[in-house]
Amino acid sequence: MKTAPAKLIQMIKGKVSARLPRTTVAEFSMETPLEDLGLDSLDKLTLLFEIEDLFNVAIPDATASQMKCGADILAYVSTNQHKRC
Repeated sequence: MKTAPAKLIQMIKGKVSARLPRTTVAEFSMETPLEDLGLDSLDKLTLLFEIEDLFNVAIPDATASQMKCGADILAYVSTNQHKRC
């Protein structure tokens, strides 16, 4: 079974490669800004919904708007997993 960071990385890479196949996904790091990966606000929102479902976490809108990179998402998921109402 993959760990939470590995699952998150795969999800983000999947979104990037689906959105912009020409993007060099291999260069992705958790600190890469989501906008730099070609994810627009709708892509980011869709990704966050998928993360909420997969990791059983609720991400408030105010928090989601502050998430700029994979590391921000991972930090939130790591501390709030299984706290979904």
